[in-house]
Amino acid sequence: MALQWPLVVLLVLPLVAHLPTVAEANRNGFIELSEYLKFPKVFEYDDYEECRREHRDEYAFCVVHATISPDESSELYRNLTTFSQDTLHYDHTRLERGVCIQECKQFLHSIGGYSTQLDALPNDEQSYARLAQACINEKISRRYHLQVKPQVQIYHCYTKQNAVQSVDALEVLFYVVSLLLVLMVVGSTVYDLRMRPRKNAPENYFLQSPKSGRDKLLVSFSIPRNIYRLKDPTDGRIRQDLQFLEAFRMIQMCRVVFLHITTAHGKAPSTNTDYMEGIQHKPVTVIYIAEFQNYVQTFLSISGMLLTINFLEHIRKNPDFTVKIFWEKLRGRLCRIIPSYAFIILLQVGFMKRLMDGPMGQQFIGESQENCRRWWWTNLLFFNNYVRTNQPCLIQSWYLAADMQLFIYGMVVMMLIWRWPTLKNYIFSAAFVCAAVIPTYTNYVHRITPAMTTQMKELYRYNREHLYHYDMYFPFEQNIGAYSFGMFAGFIYHRYRESRKTVLNSGLFRVMFVVATALYVFSLASVYWVVAYNSQVPPLLSAVYATLFRQIWPVLTTLIQLALALTATGTLLKSFFSHPIFGVGGKLSYSVYLIHFTVIELVYGAVKGPVFSSERVISTFVAQIYLWTVLFGAGLAVLVELPSAAALKELLDRRKPSSASAPVQHTAQLSVRNMDQ
Repeated sequence: MALQWPLVVLLVLPLVAHLPTVAEANRNGFIELSEYLKFPKVFEYDDYEECRREHRDEYAFCVVHATISPDESSELYRNLTTFSQDTLHYDHTRLERGVCIQECKQFLHSIGGYSTQLDALPNDEQSYARLAQACINEKISRRYHLQVKPQVQIYHCYTKQNAVQSVDALEVLFYVVSLLLVLMVVGSTVYDLRMRPRKNAPENYFLQSPKSGRDKLLVSFSIPRNIYRLKDPTDGRIRQDLQFLEAFRMIQMCRVVFLHITTAHGKAPSTNTDYMEGIQHKPVTVIYIAEFQNYVQTFLSISGMLLTINFLEHIRKNPDFTVKIFWEKLRGRLCRIIPSYAFIILLQVGFMKRLMDGPMGQQFIGESQENCRRWWWTNLLFFNNYVRTNQPCLIQSWYLAADMQLFIYGMVVMMLIWRWPTLKNYIFSAAFVCAAVIPTYTNYVHRITPAMTTQMKELYRYNREHLYHYDMYFPFEQNIGAYSFGMFAGFIYHRYRESRKTVLNSGLFRVMFVVATALYVFSLASVYWVVAYNSQVPPLLSAVYATLFRQIWPVLTTLIQLALALTATGTLLKSFFSHPIFGVGGKLSYSVYLIHFTVIELVYGAVKGPVFSSERVISTFVAQIYLWTVLFGAGLAVLVELPSAAALKELLDRRKPSSASAPVQHTAQLSVRNMDQ
């Protein structure tokens, strides 16, 4: 491994030579606030509630996008266009206005010079656009001596007529499904509680599965039974060894929720855009955004590791199994994730529109509902990470598609290795080469930034227009590395779990850990300068750096996972991560993942106007969304995810003859649960 250090130096020195000093980087930050305040506000809204109260049945409140007309003779225009060229800034020539049409008419009448035919205009979006353009142009002209272009874009108009939406088939379907779910939960719970005295009420009654298949099915939706499923005991050596992974999942899930809250906050109109733009120049913000991909890489590494261990255990205990295992595992996985996934999509398309109340409703709830109605089938077929990624039904759902594709990839790899063991080295060598070559090639050809960044101009689309998302983040082929690293760690764990010190005391393992840690620290320390001054870095070197930044965390987290898996159960660190609280949190992770952005839409969709942004305000949104997400996620897990999986398993198991496969059930269950994320 000593030969690795020259390679590291060769990578580091050219980057250091091309990067500016810290002092120079800090000087290229934000402009003076006094100059910034001369710009027209990017977001400005009339009072929505006042418009609705004063004008009652006749009110019309339109969210309008207007563009400032070019005027090179204006110093102000030249300054704001120059400032807007930075991707870390909003487009200050594009103005978003919330216009109360009735107030707009009154304003135009009050200043005179406008035709009395204003009152005769029909109540349609074309007329609203004309009125809004006139009002915005008049105000911009008076204060800033600029003009807006004649054509403005009406994003959405809120009126008394469209506030009351008719009940359609999808909404009826949601009510029917919800009613059936309530009846099943109530009936199953009552049946379970009435059956308990017949069993002499043993202490662990709800942890014991009924002997009768009929009873298993009838109690599958029982609330107390599903609550106990959240804290089922960790019996078995393998489950004890891998229990800490639930903590990893819970921690990363909390980070994912926080990430999406900040993304949504950037999408919401802000009264102090200088704050939102100013923080983008801080190194800590750039590092935070660049590291987004690491959350996903952790999940993928865990999934690959558990799939491999589960498969190898099945081979060990069932040496005569057939390729039918692929369909059984795929079917079990679909039974686990589809019911709650479909329920959330149905919630989006059928009911969320009833919760739209305010000028932000369409930007958050309305957009998601429309996208789900058009593209729901791409989600349930698990290829929405390639199709219409700029119009997401649930913005987090691309990951479920990528993870499903990687699950199929992993099962195919394991079956090939089972059939032809000599292929293992070739397959993993090819996977690791792909992990190095594919991101490098993609970044070099498309000239993508070497790490994920925020593009403030695209935040109203959740930053989905960023090429990094399309080409480096969502595709299956870009995530093969993390999944394959996890799979390889699964092989090592399974082989050396009875001689753990062989790996932990290995010089090769320790050197790999030190090198991976050093490269990870280097990547975090350097990413701010590489992103800020990427144009000064040679394209090939930038592409190599992009691959290093993308792959070094999955390598490091896989090494950590492997080390903890092989560490004795009683050690302090492993005992901490194996605490039951993490076990419950890990089991809730899938439901929390599914519902968290629906909660975000619900909270931000209720905002009545541009938000004043500060650390305290963002913290308030974070606290509220976290609380609601945990509560709703727990409800989704107990009422939909866990019971539907148990019921479907029982229905499908009835077709198979009883076998002695019970001893591996816990390992399989752990694998499926973790691969869902």
